[in-house]
Amino acid sequence: MNTTSKLTEAFRAAIEHPTRGVVGIVDDLLRLCPEQGLRLDWQADDCLIHCRTGDSEEAIDLPIRKSVFRAILARIAVLCNEQRPNSVSPYGGEGELSQSANPLVQFQVSFTNTPAEQTLELTSKGDPNGEP
Repeated sequence: MNTTSKLTEAFRAAIEHPTRGVVGIVDDLLRLCPEQGLRLDWQADDCLIHCRTGDSEEAIDLPIRKSVFRAILARIAVLCNEQRPNSVSPYGGEGELSQSANPLVQFQVSFTNTPAEQTLELTSKGDPNGEP
């Protein structure tokens, strides 16, 4: 099984069988985010996850309720605002957040969370101390 397939299965498990609700889903998305990043779009009752790994991109189509996807985006807003108060609104923006893992990983975030559009882009920035 290649790396992209393993990543696809891990994302599918995180979304379809969350262990700690929305907080757990977001934690898993951050933990699984490839260094090159990922993009999530909600369209017609499906979450499309575009994983960028190396020179390729794979799309994962997962059924998810719009309310759950919007809750994920709201959690992202909270995490961005914990890092830098008032840096984003619950309806979208661009910011940064950290995952408290060892080593600490920083993410560049861009998202939209309006009734008409829901998207999320995450890019790993690596260790804030300069380590990739």
